[in-house]
Amino acid sequence: MKRIALLFLILISLSGCATGAKDGTGDFDMFAEERPEKIHDDIAPGSFRQVNISGNAKSIVIRPGASENFEFYNGDLNLAHTYTVCCGGSEETLDIEITMENPDEDNDILGSVLIDIPKKEFEKVEIAGDFRQVSLGTINSDVLIHANDSLVNLDLEADLLNHDITLDGSESNAFRCVSVYLDKFPDNISMDLNLIQGGTINDPQDILQENGFEAGSGKPVISINHAKEVNILKQE
Repeated sequence: MKRIALLFLILISLSGCATGAKDGTGDFDMFAEERPEKIHDDIAPGSFRQVNISGNAKSIVIRPGASENFEFYNGDLNLAHTYTVCCGGSEETLDIEITMENPDEDNDILGSVLIDIPKKEFEKVEIAGDFRQVSLGTINSDVLIHANDSLVNLDLEADLLNHDITLDGSESNAFRCVSVYLDKFPDNISMDLNLIQGGTINDPQDILQENGFEAGSGKPVISINHAKEVNILKQE
């Protein structure tokens, strides 16, 4: 499921909105040589200290970018899905809203809107809205993700994770499933888990027990508040 939230992104300009759909040219192999469609102009990081991301796209991927700018691509393989991207905010806050037409008409997730976060430290990246699936790579900022019965994939590089990740849910608005994928057994991270009643933790490699991950005193902290299911896995 983690890899479903594959590539690629949608871009935004502070001056307004853009609507786009994949034009059908080129295949969408994972990490194909041909990059997915860039839907809007890049945005320079400027003096932004906080980034707010919201919308109703089926699936969204937020990952560290290779450039100094915010970049946005459309990695959706369903040509019937179109997206509108709006940006605004203030001198220190960038608001990004990604909406799709008729999101309730189907449950098809064949790709993702992808946002590349520039090489800059932000105070916080906050993710809210009606995204059904959120995939997050290791970015150089605190992250706050709000629940809306969503599935969350955290694809983390332990040595590069220097900021807290907080998943904010409640009994009435919980995360459907959270999967934490690590590149190695962590020695610099701790985890705070708070599942809903009857929730389950799947830890087939005994990462929590063998590494003191759950009760550790390390920093940063991954906090998962109110999830129905949590999966902990080290990528081979």
